[in-house]
Amino acid sequence: MTRRKKAPVEETAPETEGQEPVLTGEEDVTPEAEHQEEEPAVEGLVEEPVSEETVTIEVQVRELREAMGLIGPIVPKKPVLEALSCVQLRNGRAMATDLEIAATVDLPGFEGHCLVPYRPVLDLIRHIPGHEVLAIEQRGRELNLSWSEGKASYETYQPGDYPALREPEAKVEAIVDGDTLVSSLLSMVGYCAAEESRPVLTGVTVYLGDSVETAAGDGYRMAYRTLPIKIPTGSDDDMSNVIIPTRAIEFLNHLWAKAPRTAPAVDSLVELVSSRGKLHLSFGDNGLSASFGPVSMVSQLIAGTPPNFRQLIPAEPPIGVYIYAPDLERAVRRVRGVAEDARGIVRLAWENGTMTVSAKGEEKASVEATIPVQAQGDPGKVALNIKYLLEYLKGKTGMVTMGVTSSTAPVLFRYASSPLVLIMPMFTQ
Repeated sequence: MTRRKKAPVEETAPETEGQEPVLTGEEDVTPEAEHQEEEPAVEGLVEEPVSEETVTIEVQVRELREAMGLIGPIVPKKPVLEALSCVQLRNGRAMATDLEIAATVDLPGFEGHCLVPYRPVLDLIRHIPGHEVLAIEQRGRELNLSWSEGKASYETYQPGDYPALREPEAKVEAIVDGDTLVSSLLSMVGYCAAEESRPVLTGVTVYLGDSVETAAGDGYRMAYRTLPIKIPTGSDDDMSNVIIPTRAIEFLNHLWAKAPRTAPAVDSLVELVSSRGKLHLSFGDNGLSASFGPVSMVSQLIAGTPPNFRQLIPAEPPIGVYIYAPDLERAVRRVRGVAEDARGIVRLAWENGTMTVSAKGEEKASVEATIPVQAQGDPGKVALNIKYLLEYLKGKTGMVTMGVTSSTAPVLFRYASSPLVLIMPMFTQ
């Protein structure tokens, strides 16, 4: 895969009222780096002659069904290589890849190597009793399945057509609390940019060290969080931060939520309890590897230097407004119709313990609602993007703190243990 050229993060400011980006600056790139290629998560292929050797393996239907369900989300629907539409079964493991992410799951009890068409076979075994033993026989490009009450055959691909898994050379390794890391990474995904023109903003930045930090931003808002996790980098300054693609995070979350947790071999009950929920991570120049229980995954990392997210967080704002999140969400929804006709601008103004939430439409329409708040400092006002504000408020049931420095500075939001969030204000006439 060709490395994408790193583009400036800076956006063009609107000529009229609207919102300016919170992230500015350029990504650090050397001329040599522009022409380097990212190494895929798997090795390339060499065309092999059709083999007439017959391979026969046996596996329990329930185990195969669970394994295919775990790794299935990365089986591409429109693969660049036709063999990638299959799941590889090889010497007690099942594997799938889309060339950017690869995953394997233990499927013990057999020796051999064959390719199983993912979608038709998974659809078939969903309707076969889990206790059945499935005999799988591959000869050339023909795959035959049989069980006590039936049989099926499919056209498949040569085992040699499937790319080999490439484990990244580990420069940094750690065993961490998987629940904490995975949930934090997932909470950042919504703040990543969708546009491929800004590749370093399409993933979550993880700052490694004695205190791990996660950050993400799309140019108009950002999220930041410090975690009680250590991933020491030693003397390798090149690995001070990594950028994990959102797809890799979502797939890791899928595996973490769905994969069975096998009990490790330990000497005491204390060790057994403390080992649960542990995730083994390793990072290299080109990728990351994550494993727990019977599951392993490998993913490419995003090349480039992220913005200095830490520097974008303002000092404690002089004005703090304490708002009951459900009150604010209801008020914002009441003005939503008019706000969406006015480029999504919602206005917040507060004084004497009351906040007025309002919107002004293009056709002289206007609407407002009031809610009680507690405010420190002078009265103030700010305009925000209604979509971003509603996305932030969704699901919050307690008090939100809104920190304001000025009507043109990023607005800082805090809520319980959720990530700290910055939203750029919108400029109004």
